[in-house]
Amino acid sequence: MTSLRRERQNYVRKPNLAHVKAAGHDMLRLVNRRILLSILSDRQPISRADIAKISGLNKATVSTITSDLLKEGFVVEDGLGRTTPSGGKPPTPLRINELRYGLFGLDIRADETILALSDFRGRIVARRSFETEADPHRFLKRIGAEIIDLRVEHKELIEIGGVGVSLPGLVDNHTGTFLTSVVLPWHDVLVVKWLEDATGLPVIVDNSARCAALAEIWHGKAQYAHVRNLLYVSVSSGLACGVVVDGGLYRGGTNTAGQFGHTSIAFNGPECRCGQRGCWDLYASDNATVARYKKMRNGVVKRNLTMRRVVELVESGDPAATEAIRETARYLGIGITGLINGLDPEVIVIGGEITKAWELIEPIIGTEVKRNLLRPHDRNIAIRRSAFEVRPSLRGALTLVLNDLLSLPHIG
Repeated sequence: MTSLRRERQNYVRKPNLAHVKAAGHDMLRLVNRRILLSILSDRQPISRADIAKISGLNKATVSTITSDLLKEGFVVEDGLGRTTPSGGKPPTPLRINELRYGLFGLDIRADETILALSDFRGRIVARRSFETEADPHRFLKRIGAEIIDLRVEHKELIEIGGVGVSLPGLVDNHTGTFLTSVVLPWHDVLVVKWLEDATGLPVIVDNSARCAALAEIWHGKAQYAHVRNLLYVSVSSGLACGVVVDGGLYRGGTNTAGQFGHTSIAFNGPECRCGQRGCWDLYASDNATVARYKKMRNGVVKRNLTMRRVVELVESGDPAATEAIRETARYLGIGITGLINGLDPEVIVIGGEITKAWELIEPIIGTEVKRNLLRPHDRNIAIRRSAFEVRPSLRGALTLVLNDLLSLPHIG
């Protein structure tokens, strides 16, 4: 199969065309617009002729859609292209108008919340941080006011596409509700309703690990073009996973899949915040690493020690910090092996502050996987670090909105 045909499949394989036709001309037009915008987003600057080749749409359809998008300010012409071999008029490349939409991303964690505003191409133009408050209603109302302020400050953005929210725990993204978490003491919080009331903008929510997985596959489309099954391991104050099955995010029967951090790896281990004993979270999360380092130093450390600081100490040659992270890497490898044996992913991606010490942790994780994997000689599992070393869930929150604006609509 040629690279052009493979690329075309990435954009057109999802919709059922029979359902599209049944939905009518307007739906077909929307699908074609989304295909064209997705190709532009990935390949810009690109000519109309190349869009037609990749998408499979005829040139007249591409011309009509791009004319509409130019009028609406979605795309702009990017000067003249290269002269054709025959000496004919060069095609005019198109690119996404980065000012057409602004995207808000809100990454809520137990200790710190980050609010970011990006343009339509994902470039962050503003970023603010807050201490996460115990009262969710008051806190989200405050965040809503900050969003309105940033919107006023950045009037160069023609329109706001929405607000994506990443949350650390069980999230029902269908109802827009944050259910519960062992790290954030909020319960049954109507995140979408409260933020939409405060901002007047559409809001999308999801679990932080799934957000990070979405960002990874969205921004790495070329790298993951042929990957259908992927496991994203999010290492932060807690431990959770984003699971991609057959090319789509897997949420489970009750929309709470991926909480593998609370799978026990030591039945006689210490009690976890979730009520069970010996959870993977207790051995491989950032909190576990920081606690391990403090114990090695007999508690003689600053009270507000963070994972970021532990990684910095590794870089400066601190032996206790190095050993603490080595031990975390070993437990990561043990847990990941069980997930590989159970889920059979093609790729494992690890995200979080710990990946800054990738040269230290990668061989340890790999050794544990090889040692415990069923039929290790028959399987070649790629283990990679996330493309985003810092706050991948923030990038995922922004991607929730981008995905909603550019992905093909559900049909049927």
